[in-house]
Amino acid sequence: MKNKLCSKNNQHSFTARYFSSTKSIASDDWRAFLNNQNLYLSIAYLNALEIGLPSYSFRYVLFYNKDEKVVGLAYFQIIHITENDIKFEALSNKMNGLLPNSLKKWIKTRLLICGNAFATGENGFLFSDDVLKNDRLQLIDEATKYIIDKEDIQNRRISISLIKEFWDRNNLMSSKFVNYGYHELNIDVNMIAQIDSNWTSFNDYMNALNSKFRTKTKQVFKKSENLDIIDFNIITIKERLSEIEELYNHMVDRSSFSFGRLNANTLLKLKENLGKAFYFKGYLLNDKLIGFATATRIDKELDGNFIGIHHQYNKDYSVYQRILYDFITCAIDERLKTVRLGRTAEEIKSGVGAMPNVMKFYAKHQNRFKNSIIKPFLSLLRPSEFNLRRPYKKRNMIKKGA
Repeated sequence: MKNKLCSKNNQHSFTARYFSSTKSIASDDWRAFLNNQNLYLSIAYLNALEIGLPSYSFRYVLFYNKDEKVVGLAYFQIIHITENDIKFEALSNKMNGLLPNSLKKWIKTRLLICGNAFATGENGFLFSDDVLKNDRLQLIDEATKYIIDKEDIQNRRISISLIKEFWDRNNLMSSKFVNYGYHELNIDVNMIAQIDSNWTSFNDYMNALNSKFRTKTKQVFKKSENLDIIDFNIITIKERLSEIEELYNHMVDRSSFSFGRLNANTLLKLKENLGKAFYFKGYLLNDKLIGFATATRIDKELDGNFIGIHHQYNKDYSVYQRILYDFITCAIDERLKTVRLGRTAEEIKSGVGAMPNVMKFYAKHQNRFKNSIIKPFLSLLRPSEFNLRRPYKKRNMIKKGA
């Protein structure tokens, strides 16, 4: 279906085409414009999520100029959030205890997310350099409204729209979403480890650490030496599906907030569709899966995605920290530049050399009155505080990335 969209100054006109599945999408147009710029926007990746999550809804948008040339694309997820996805007490604590209990009833809702609930970073839209920044924001806003209106007609009301999530370096552009009624939110930082271009092995990384953290690293490898750490392929993932599911759910259940929940079948489909671009390691003790880790290889980055751990084994075998070191090992071996370790456990991640990178996203309640009410509470959200560790020798300090 098509809908004509115009920029505010009426100097440019655009047409948008909307699709509800990767099967119906104008794939040639999508692939040609994307040109391998973002794996998270590739049809192979999006198709894996779509097949693995049949209870979710997805929307894909292609923007054309007056000459019918593709000048942009956007990706949306529609997610049903319940009280089980949010630990209200933890969320209230992040707002200094000022979140009223009366807002609990608003938690159960349908969200429209421009971007990806399951991957951090700017994965919601991509435009040609020919499209002015103000036009990009207006096109995303109008596409969001169009999707919400279509859902409303079919009695599938969407209460909240989110646009996620932007690196601080792009704040000058993204902050203008407030002009469309959105509220800017500061979310937990993304911990990113820079990989020195001179490192050719993990030993080089070890030699860059100061004596305290070099000793800690050796202790982690000593405690984890009895683990069998293997690269999972399609066959091994299928054999361990139930164990993977159990470990993943255990991690999500312990988190204070989750936009949505994946499943082991989705991870399997990602491996099938992405192949070597999807890193998947299993951590076994006496043939029992006690941990797994996945990541996506994007250009010169390794983006850590999903982790599952049996916490009863974590202390004795340092599973979590070994996972972090294995990410770094992979990046060094493959000559990558950075490892995105994601949010949470910031102090531990800083202990392996990661530095905090600020990220923001934008939220709007479709009810104007409620949107005005939640503004002061959303402004209370702040990234979690933590002690930043500095594991490198001063002469080997890696600069803050991203």
